[in-house]
Amino acid sequence: MTTRRVDALPDEHAGPILGLLEQVRAAAAPPAGDGGAWAAAEAGQVRVRTGYKAARRTLSAGQYAAHTLRLLALAQPEAEREPWTDALAHAGEPIGSWDWDVRMQGALDLRRTFKDLPDPLPESVRPARLVAAWLTHASGVGLVPVTARLATHVLELEPSDDLLAAAWYATHGDRLLAELTANGTPTSGAADGDEAHQRALLRTAVRGIFRAQLHTKVDLSARAGITRRTLDAWIA
Repeated sequence: MTTRRVDALPDEHAGPILGLLEQVRAAAAPPAGDGGAWAAAEAGQVRVRTGYKAARRTLSAGQYAAHTLRLLALAQPEAEREPWTDALAHAGEPIGSWDWDVRMQGALDLRRTFKDLPDPLPESVRPARLVAAWLTHASGVGLVPVTARLATHVLELEPSDDLLAAAWYATHGDRLLAELTANGTPTSGAADGDEAHQRALLRTAVRGIFRAQLHTKVDLSARAGITRRTLDAWIA
């Protein structure tokens, strides 16, 4: 039985994909003594074939880029958003999914907002258009160039570290919570130093996930196993 050879990412795609990946990881660097939870959350990225090496890193880079553009859209005053910007602001579900049907519906929802515009399209359409193109791929070699174009655009925008960190938590936050609460939620006021440290790690994760703007407070507190009062104190 022969082993199928998988090529490295082409240089023109590897540059922006791995470059964005490096910047996001630096912005969301794990706190000291995290026990590998942050790395485990990254490693839990779905396994999808792209025809090249670094498939999971490619998937993560695409989600980092798309979530960054979503968060930039959300930062614009709602009353001033163009229809395509507003649609992108609310595209968290398809961006976070690798189900082809969910992603394709998300792409259609975005494209519906600008498909009838005359050429040349306004520059403000570009983020939604790039995300829509990326969403039409859930695997295969076609996913790589659209990811690279998306990552290139985000790198050109030079987003802040806070924004990139939020994109990391939007991508991996739910898996991180699962890692940190696998043995139950650490209790408050614990005399045990290790349990107090675990609670501090959970607080860091919850704050990051809240800034990702994907979950309501009710949902986030339930996922983290904490009270709303604790959540409000942690994100204050």
